[in-house]
Formats: sequence, structure tokens, C-alpha cells
Amino acid sequence: QLVGHDVLMYDTGRNLVFGPAEIRAKLGVPPEKVRDYLALVGDSSDNVPGVASVGPKTAVQLLAEHGDLDGIYAHLDAITKKALREKLVAHRDDAYLSRDLVTLRDNLCVQLDPQALAWNGANLLRLRELFVELGFTRLLRELPELASAAEATSTTQDEARAASQARAPACELVLDHAALDALVDALEKSQSITLACVLDDSRPVRAGLVGLVLAPEHGRASYIPLAHTYLGHPELLPTERVLARLRALLGAEAPAKICADSKRDLSALARHDITLHGIAFDVTLASYLVDAERHGHSLREIAAELGEPDFTHAEVLARGVSAEGASICEVELEEAARHAAQLVQVVRAARADLGPRLTSLGCDDLLSKIELPLARVLSEMELTGVLVDAQHLARLSTRVAGQMQELEAKCHGLAGRDFNVGSPRQLEAILFDELGLPVIKRTKTARSTDHDVLEELAALHELPAAILEHRMLAKLKNTYLDALPREIDARTGRIHTEFRQTVAATGRLSSTDPNLQNIPIRSEIGRSIRHAFVAREGWQVFSADYSQIELRVLAHLSHDPELVDAFAAGQDVHLRTARAIFSVDENAVTREMRAQAKTVNFAVIYGQTQFALARNLRIDRAQAGRYIKAFFEQYAGVKRYLDEVVDGARESGVTRTLLGRVRRVPNLRAANRQQREAAERVARNTPIQGTAADIIKLAMVAVHGAMQEQKLASKMLLTVHDELVFEAPPDEARALETLVVEHMQHAVTLDVPLLVDSGWGPSWGDAH
Repeated sequence: QLVGHDVLMYDTGRNLVFGPAEIRAKLGVPPEKVRDYLALVGDSSDNVPGVASVGPKTAVQLLAEHGDLDGIYAHLDAITKKALREKLVAHRDDAYLSRDLVTLRDNLCVQLDPQALAWNGANLLRLRELFVELGFTRLLRELPELASAAEATSTTQDEARAASQARAPACELVLDHAALDALVDALEKSQSITLACVLDDSRPVRAGLVGLVLAPEHGRASYIPLAHTYLGHPELLPTERVLARLRALLGAEAPAKICADSKRDLSALARHDITLHGIAFDVTLASYLVDAERHGHSLREIAAELGEPDFTHAEVLARGVSAEGASICEVELEEAARHAAQLVQVVRAARADLGPRLTSLGCDDLLSKIELPLARVLSEMELTGVLVDAQHLARLSTRVAGQMQELEAKCHGLAGRDFNVGSPRQLEAILFDELGLPVIKRTKTARSTDHDVLEELAALHELPAAILEHRMLAKLKNTYLDALPREIDARTGRIHTEFRQTVAATGRLSSTDPNLQNIPIRSEIGRSIRHAFVAREGWQVFSADYSQIELRVLAHLSHDPELVDAFAAGQDVHLRTARAIFSVDENAVTREMRAQAKTVNFAVIYGQTQFALARNLRIDRAQAGRYIKAFFEQYAGVKRYLDEVVDGARESGVTRTLLGRVRRVPNLRAANRQQREAAERVARNTPIQGTAADIIKLAMVAVHGAMQEQKLASKMLLTVHDELVFEAPPDEARALETLVVEHMQHAVTLDVPLLVDSGWGPSWGDAH
């Protein structure tokens, strides 16, 4: 729009310059008509609706014939194509709204001093602050090189490395019993010790213990090598002799243990029958609580934020792999000792940095009462694993393969020819060129055929719906039916997923290798997958699931009298919402109305726009807007609370859960509207979803403690969103159910009751 005789546009990605002629060649219209062009075709990336079914060619033709948007609507009778004329009439308001949305304001007074743009060299101090703030760890690693270049020093890389090693703190190698006894004596006299298990695999459940890093609070680091295997290594102390000497120390509450990754250490030591106690600080968890928005919280990333010049040493021990890709077992002991010294240095520096920040945020209790105890629970769950019926999955896979073949034949019939249903490019040609369906969204190189596009097109033709079903089955087959049997551990016959505490910014747990959090339950095949997760012979699976916990949390946080009353009276909240948005009596609410009301309820929780709600319910945006408006009229306290949350976050820069978990929301003052609106959704949603996550974590810790106190043989197996899954022998069934439900329902005290749905069965699918 701004291109003219004195304004050019430079495309930095393709090194192209656009003037009026290039704009016309690209879009088919001159710069002065770009806003009218966009008013017709819309822009899905900016939620600009445009006129449905009007594509670029049609827009160019209309503007060529009628000049601009006003000319088009002044001469609607001259448009001979009835369908096009009706679309223009039906979407007149969208067209003019779109033109207003895309119109750039070109009447602002902008003062520009070209000299102010001159580069005067790097401000390394400010760069470091900025890179730390934004989590640019790779760029942080390049800062020393920048500094060297700026100072024009002649120090070579080898000299710098030698200087770094010379500065590295000392580390003692423990190779005999006298040295081990001296180390244990020093550790027992210390108030705290730094501890790290060195493993030969990233997964503690299958890793071998290669060595131990230990250091008293103010003393130097020690490395006890246990399983180095390179040719010519000195004789090592026997692993079991070392662990026997350390068992009492590691199992005692004092001295306090400072860990880089406590769950990893708990699992590694538990495999050698050592129960680690007295964990007072976990660098990884502290980093996560201080700033959950950061890209990652590995020791490498934490060290980078601290500005450690050579943190690869610490990373070698954390990952169990050397910089050259060799196993830690092959690393020479002197090199391993340097790694150990660096690891202790990083952990100490991180604790000194993160501890006060944690306190200033008011998050000390979150670490000590939730995340650290939870790490122990998760470690035990990972080591226990879950039994899987591979034959059931194989039968399902065969069945799904047959369904996919039938769907593929159906897609060929609907398309009128054979094609590769898994090829986006072939599908694109069929949908838009051969079937003439409207283009909903474009990528940089093609017309999009993603999930959202196909859902919208499904209302116009059967083929997109068939493709969606085929994709869903293919994903289930590849992700679960065929993949899960490969994850079964040959030693245990079980799947040992890894639960991750430091990924989701809301505080929710996730799982990986394999991911068991996202097994779908809406489709029949998805539900069947859960039947593959079974109990050991003679035992039963028990499932306990919070009922509508996020809506209950919202009721408590907002103190909305309507919502609180509904839960206090045990009424159906979705039914009550349906009455409000459809303006009908309770007896007139249909199953479909209730389902739509349920979607509206959760749309409010997740901060969905009316555009997103309209797409999910397959209704127009105006209707979606009326639903949202009706919701807030029914629950006025919710609207007031959500507005207050955003205002408070805009003022403080953070949003908090009920238990004090903090999430930074820096974009609430962003100039970019999309960034600002996304930040507002985060500010509204995090206190709700994050509080729900905190509640189930508290429940897990309480349930685990009660199970230990009662000496139950039952095992906690899985946590999936708001659900806990257990395995129990028949004689413990009643005790376990009473214990679990009681502790889940009383994990916290809210203005409304917490309810738990539970069930038993031979499999997870039967119990849930």
C-alpha cells in the first residue's frame, strides 16, 4: 500500500525490490488498490475475513471492471454471475470491515534521523542481557568470539582453551578406599553437598551408572569413576563397594543434597537400591519455576544464561556423551574430572543465582512442597512402567490398515481419479483446480490443505472429510499402534515413559518416549488403544479423574455466584450454560445444545476468539460472538475476573496460579495486535490451567505418601492431564480407591467441591 514514486519495498528474504510495477506483477493490482484487493480476498494469517469464495483472480477482475470496493458495490447488478453476486451481498459487512482492518495509517508524523541508524559497534554488555532475557543460548555461546573480535586480540582458540582449563577448578579422582573414606567424612561434616549421577544413557530407567560427582558445600569436587572402559584406564573401585559406603549418607535427610536434575539421580540410585533423601535444591526445577517461558532448562542452557565460558564440560556429564559423540565410558578419567569440576561450578553458580530469584517470586514452597516431592513420585512411576498388550495393538493395527484402504478407495472415487492421499501437493491440485473448492489459506509456496482448511471445506464436499478421517487413522497407526510395541522394554515387558516437569509453561506435566498424554479418546479407535494398557495377572487397573476441574477452578478464582452455586448444588454447568446461550428452559436443552455449551465453556477458559469458536462449532462468527456474550451475561463475575487478570498481568508483567506459580507475559504491551491478544489469552488461561496442574501434582504427592504410609503394594502408573492411573492387587482395591479419592478431593480447599470420577477394570480403557 505504501509503495509509490518515493517509496520502495525491499524483500530481504529473496533480495528483491518492489516498486509499483512489481506490485502489479505480483498481485495484479497497483499499490493504491491493494487494500480493496485484500478486502475481497481476505488474509487468514491476520484473521481478515474478506468475501467468502472470492479468490485473487476474481478480485483482480472485479477491481479492473469497477475500480474499487465502492464501485463494485455500486454496480452489483452488473455482475452476471449469480453465485458471486450473492456472496458479495451476503458478505458486504465483512468486505468493508476487512478494508478497514488492512488499511495502513499513513498520516503519522515520523521523525527520522538517518545518522542515528549508523552502527557504532556491539554493546556486549547489553547484548548479553538481551540474549539472556530472550533465551538466545546459541548467540550467548558466540559472545566470547564477538568479544575477541571486537578487542582484536591475538589469542588463538587453542590458547583460549588452555587458559580456560588452567582456570578450571580442581577435582579429585577417587580411586582407592582411603580417598573414598576421606571424601565421605568431608561430606558428612558439610551442611550440603552437590550431587550428580553420571550415566551412559539419557534415559535413567535403562542407563548404566558410570560415575558419581560429589562435593561438600565449600570444598572441591570429587569424581568417583565406576564404569569407564577405555583401554589402559586405572583400576576402579567396585560399584557395589562404593555405593555401600555411600548408602547411609545418600539416604539421610542431612546433609542437604543439591542436584542438577534430581529425578535423574533418584532413578539412577534407585536401580542400585539406594533411596536418595534430603534433596533441598534442583537447579533444573528452580530454573523452570523462575522462568517457565524459557526455551529450555538443561544444564547447558542454564550455564549459558550464567555466562559460563566453557560449559561443555558440565554438559558432557549431564548428557553422558562427549563433544565428539563418544560414550562417557570412553572419556579418560582426567578429562572426566575436569567435567565434574565444571558441573559442580555450574550447579553452585546456578543455585546462587536462582535461589534468591525463586524467593523474590514467592516460589520457594512450589519447589520444596510440590516439584521436588513430585520428582520422587515421577521417578518411581517411570521405573515401574506400564504393562502393554502388544497383541491387542497388532490386531488394532491390522483393522485400521483395512479401514485406511477402504477410505483411500473412497477418496479416489470422490476425486474421480487415483492419487496419493498422503501427498499435500496432489491433494491441493484436486481440491482447488479440479473440484474448484475455494482457497482458504496459503503458505509461502502453496495453497494450504492443513487440518483447519479441510475442516472448513468438509461442509462443501465429501472428499476433505474423508481425507481428514484417513489422516486421523494414519496418525493413530503410526504414532501408537505400530510404535508402542517397539517401546516395550525387553527386561521388564513394560513401557517406561519419561515424565517431564519443565516443558509446559502452564505447569502441566508432559511425557515422552513415548508420549502417553495425547492418546485420543474421542474416536472409537483412540479409546481402543487404552485397552492395550493392562494390569499384571490377577491385578486390576484403577483410574481416578477430576471432574471439570478447570471450570471448578474458574468458579473459585472468579467467585462468580452463578458458577459457584451450580457446582455447590451439584448441577450440570454445561446445561446451565446452554439455557443461557440458547435462551430456553432446562427441559428444552437438547444433547447437541449441551455439547455446544460445553465447547463455549472451555472456549472461555482457553481464551478463544469468536473466530476460533465459530470454526470449532461450524457456525458463523456473529453467532459465536452472541454465544460468548451470552456466557458473560450469565456469568458476569467471570468476565470481571478475566479482565482483572489481564489488567494485573499488564501492570506486573506476570500472571500467577492460585498456589503462586509465575508465568511471564511480556507481550501484553506489544505493538503487534496478534502478539498482544495471544498474551492476553495466556494471562487469562494460565491461572486456571496452571492451578489445575498444581492441584493434581499436590494430589499425586499426597497419594504417594499415603500409599507408602499404608505400605500398599499398589503402584501409580500414569498421570494424564487430570487423571491418575494405578495398578492394584484385589485385596487392596477398597483401600486404594478410598485413599486416592479422598486425597484428590482434598488436595486443596476451594469455594466449590472437587469431585473425582473413578473406575476399575482389567485395562485402562475398561477403568476409565
